[in-house]
Amino acid sequence: MKNDGRYMVDNFGIDMNKIKIIILGPLAFLIILLVPLSVIDMQARGGLGILIWMALWWTSGNISVVITALVPIFVTTFIPIAPVAEIVNVFSHRIVFLIAGSCAMGAAWQRWGLARRLSLKILSLIGNSARKQIWAWFLISATLSSIIADTVTAAVFVPVAVTLLKYLGYDSNSKRWNNPAATNILLAIAWGASIGSLPTPLGGGQNLLIYEFLSEAVGRKIYFYEWTIRMLPFTLIFIPFIGFYISHILQKKDMKLPGTKEIYKKELKKMGSLSKGELFSALVFIIAVAAAFLEPIYTQLFPFLDPAFIFFSLAFLLFFIPTEEEENVLSIKSMRYFPITVLIVWPSALALAKVLEFSGLAEILSSLLTFFVDGHGIIPFLIFGGVTAFLTNISTNTASAALLMPIIIKLFISQNINPVPIILLLTVSVNLSFAIASGNGCLAVSAGYGVNLKTMFKHGVIIAFFGFLISTGLAYLLDNLFSWWGILI
Repeated sequence: MKNDGRYMVDNFGIDMNKIKIIILGPLAFLIILLVPLSVIDMQARGGLGILIWMALWWTSGNISVVITALVPIFVTTFIPIAPVAEIVNVFSHRIVFLIAGSCAMGAAWQRWGLARRLSLKILSLIGNSARKQIWAWFLISATLSSIIADTVTAAVFVPVAVTLLKYLGYDSNSKRWNNPAATNILLAIAWGASIGSLPTPLGGGQNLLIYEFLSEAVGRKIYFYEWTIRMLPFTLIFIPFIGFYISHILQKKDMKLPGTKEIYKKELKKMGSLSKGELFSALVFIIAVAAAFLEPIYTQLFPFLDPAFIFFSLAFLLFFIPTEEEENVLSIKSMRYFPITVLIVWPSALALAKVLEFSGLAEILSSLLTFFVDGHGIIPFLIFGGVTAFLTNISTNTASAALLMPIIIKLFISQNINPVPIILLLTVSVNLSFAIASGNGCLAVSAGYGVNLKTMFKHGVIIAFFGFLISTGLAYLLDNLFSWWGILI
């Protein structure tokens, strides 16, 4: 146990002073399981109990998401709510290997300083204008998070930004909390990585989860380019909207931060020439991303090739590529930058979806929501998009995808309605997570480095609300004006 001055936390991330709140999860599960309801059998009640248990733990913030992720396995081992073998199998899903490969490459970028070099180069060109720096960090993060997981992007760039902020005098969390410009720069990275994840399935665990649900719903593998062309209109609207909001609404007046371009040039000079670690980690990453988008071209000739395993295998090769130092591009040392939590949280969300399916709860909830389904009218878009956007801002983006997506997809399919348009809208809604530190890894990383959480919450809610209205309106227009948008079946 360690005491941080406020409460005691054990090595697994459990706030023992709030154990009563933590107990609410399993207690709610037992009550729901044991209290008979004539309309819901015991197996479905068990599925509902697991859903409520995980939702309580996800939203409480008093227990690590890693522990929450293991609830479906723990419960189904002892209670036949769903086949435990099916639940365990999701932890070896092909997408887990894609996530592992992507995160490993991100770890190499961080270990060898490639992301730092890129940041310093851009900042040495734009100087110390607060607004220009906000835009630079926002665009860098948004761009990279479309091809590397959003959490990894934040983990790479936030420490770089903080290092530079220290040079400018903001050398503590409290100083960065109390300085609007410093907080806005950290928010630019967090929110940029959050919304920049939209254009590809690689953008984060929540996207890969939806990618899997979408593939199951249409009965075939979805090519990456099919996802990209459908998410691009939203990205092209949200990038200028959120960037302008941070740089002109939050940063009411432009200001010159302490220091000059020379600070960035000096740091860049210290890095010297491009190292082998940087070069090979960049090259392998480019090859992996190209393989993902070129899949339709080579899949006829080499049907056994799968982008998920290509990512993993190329990352594996980095363990054998030497650098100038006595260390290969990837090593045990560099893997300390690997966000292991991502590998557990993603399959746990899929495991919850399996529980909902096998327990029969998804079918029951779908029947209860049938009233709100009316083709692709604006009403179901507003209702389901709004609920998803709300949930993603009080829990996590991955949790909201896992809790709602299987139920809503099953509902539309049961009504013989093409589920693709609503899935695409909910993909956007799931990525509108801006308000609380637990919403996604990007927000959590920035919170750890002193971003003002009051500013994050107040303005995150505003951006999420307007984002919901914009995305719903745009999705409705695309669905009605362009037939290709909602056709993947």
